[in-house]
Amino acid sequence: MTTDTEITQALKQLHSQCQTRQLATVDAAGQPDASYAPYVRVAGNYYIFVSQLAAHTQNLLTQKQASIMLIQAEQDAKNLFARMRYTCACEVADVARTEPLFNEMIESMQERFGGVIELLTSLGDFHLLQLSPVSGRLVTGFGKAYEMEKDELLDFFG
Repeated sequence: MTTDTEITQALKQLHSQCQTRQLATVDAAGQPDASYAPYVRVAGNYYIFVSQLAAHTQNLLTQKQASIMLIQAEQDAKNLFARMRYTCACEVADVARTEPLFNEMIESMQERFGGVIELLTSLGDFHLLQLSPVSGRLVTGFGKAYEMEKDELLDFFG
């Protein structure tokens, strides 16, 4: 039986190993799109800085929802059919450049990703999006899947 402590450790391990998240979005016609984006996680939310020219950004801005995933690196997995992974359904909000939160998250991104963020911030087509988890699922191996609702996610991440 897996304890809350083991689940918390697995979630933190994935977050520490991954600097990008896989994104699954859909457009207005229901056509799916798979992509990725670098992220920072603050207070239980994920923040991505993405170009309006990208299909996933358009989908996120119009549909206001996404599924995101962190997954164990292939070379670290004992079995490729049972890679540790965390997926969550998220609500999406566009953070305006005039909001204090925008500057706070850009600073966090600069700390994590370096000078490229300054360049991207100078481009007017980039949006800071807040992805707020609604529910999540952690898979740590065969037959080891753990469903989590929003309140539980906050408990696990502290």
